[in-house]
Amino acid sequence: MQQPAKYFSKRLNSTNLYAVGLVSKETKKEPFWVRTDEQFAGKGQGSKTWITEPGKNLTGTLVVFPEKFGASDQFILSKTFALAASDFLELFIENVSIKWPNDLYAKDKKIGGILIETAILGNYIEHAILGIGLNINQIDFLKNIPNPISLRLLTNIEYDLVELETLLIDSFINKYSLLEAGRIDLINTQYLDKLYRFEEFSEFKAGNEKFIAKITAVSEYGHLIVQTESGEVRTFAYQEIEYVL
Repeated sequence: MQQPAKYFSKRLNSTNLYAVGLVSKETKKEPFWVRTDEQFAGKGQGSKTWITEPGKNLTGTLVVFPEKFGASDQFILSKTFALAASDFLELFIENVSIKWPNDLYAKDKKIGGILIETAILGNYIEHAILGIGLNINQIDFLKNIPNPISLRLLTNIEYDLVELETLLIDSFINKYSLLEAGRIDLINTQYLDKLYRFEEFSEFKAGNEKFIAKITAVSEYGHLIVQTESGEVRTFAYQEIEYVL
């Protein structure tokens, strides 16, 4: 992937929505990145929103145009970008993991998340829109946000967001090169190595049921595969299961 063009706006409702508008106007299929200091209607997984203190965090969207990626390959893109974000965070801190499907954790606290949306043309992905939010300099969070953390809280350092933006994009480019080289096997291995509580017995909730199980795999379509204490293997799609933290 070549170095993406950069767009910056002081305030946006959503960098993902702004990126969608740019895609509809552009005829060139070249990667680009949108960042804002204040996102007041950011999108999260499902119906969730991403709320962030203005001017404190990295909030942006990367748009890529994969070549010959099948419509079923969305989750491998998602894994690639989650790993890129993890690599970026590990420039500053240790013990970064990916909480399925694509939250970024520092030990047992959430430091960021990504959201990927794809447009399909025929049997292939025409473009992918990757939204990302990383807690960088924020030190106060709303009380209804579960277990948040930021780089500043972990390191007691205040960071330059423009400098970090460059490092984050470089991390995306480096990890995406594995996809371009066909190293899907390596991406899959690295994802499991980074997966939060992989192969550890933990408490989960599915509907009204709570049970103890360990994650044993993630399917190519992004389904979580767990094995209960009794040995039963169960498979869940997104929002069908959650950790009990």
